[in-house]
Amino acid sequence: MKIAITADNHLTSQDRNSERFTAMEDILHRCVEFEVDILVIAGDLFDHANPNYAEFETLYSEHAPPDLNTFIIPGNHDHNLTGKGFILDDVTVFTKPKVLSLENAEIQILFLPFREGATMGEEIAPFSEELVPHRWVLISHGDWIKGEKYADPYEPGTYMPLSKIDLDSYKPFQVFLGHIHRPSNYERVHYPGSPCPLDITETGLRRFLIFDTQNGKITSHPVNSPILYEEETFLALPLENELAYLESQIKERIHSWSIPEGWEDNVYVRVNVIGYTQNRADILGSVNLHFAPYHFYNQEGPDLSKLNYVDDPDRAHLTRQVKNWVEELNWKTGSLYPGKDQILIEALKVVYGA
Repeated sequence: MKIAITADNHLTSQDRNSERFTAMEDILHRCVEFEVDILVIAGDLFDHANPNYAEFETLYSEHAPPDLNTFIIPGNHDHNLTGKGFILDDVTVFTKPKVLSLENAEIQILFLPFREGATMGEEIAPFSEELVPHRWVLISHGDWIKGEKYADPYEPGTYMPLSKIDLDSYKPFQVFLGHIHRPSNYERVHYPGSPCPLDITETGLRRFLIFDTQNGKITSHPVNSPILYEEETFLALPLENELAYLESQIKERIHSWSIPEGWEDNVYVRVNVIGYTQNRADILGSVNLHFAPYHFYNQEGPDLSKLNYVDDPDRAHLTRQVKNWVEELNWKTGSLYPGKDQILIEALKVVYGA
């Protein structure tokens, strides 16, 4: 049996955010492609507490495979979601915790809808004797508090947390959560992420997950969202080959996006160039050329406000030396340490008296 998992769709209306409906449509089409049996929406299908049931039903009726069963839990944004709002026979909303034992699969699924002020551990506890260790899957909506916490201006704070103690105590086989919009995996905890970004902070390819109950494997599949955001900052230096130095960064960064061929028109990018250059016009021309297949976010164009023009051969020579010294540093990497580019920028502030 194959179970597709998505979350944080944040549907509003076709007039306001048609791109979110298009991303949902793509997931439904992929359910056909991958012969998915069950679609799970792990909270925040809708963006607010007064959902537009009818437009979702129209989309679902037109694009969902006829034998697909869809299970939905409320999230913190659509906590008032109810099955009474749907007139689709194959869509079920779990407004209270529910253990589902799947036919033809030796596995249980515990659906935990979002509940304000609760923890997932508290919600799991009443089912502890019913759940078979390592043979059950948790579907819920909230924060895995051992994972990285990304600053989220859209939803600050902590919501219905799940702890490592909960995992060790109740021993789920896998956990699928909504709420965090960034696709991420931590041990047995998986966030599919939002299938369509809500703002420029939600960068990168979007995805949904498929869990195969027969072999226990989880696979990630890109969503063809009509909007994909990227945000990049590049460092320019007054080197003899400064354009080549910049262009190598741009090509490497674009390659890292892993955008499928033909999806280029979906990408909206914010570009910043910082540092020092002997020709700001050449830098601007190079950036515009390499990002021509994509859109600039909000039609802003590249931001060169922190790119300084310099015309000093001695300092340019010193810049090259400093760059080589920094590159040779035996430097630790990780979120607790500044990157070598950051070190280089701070050193060049001294060189140029910034």
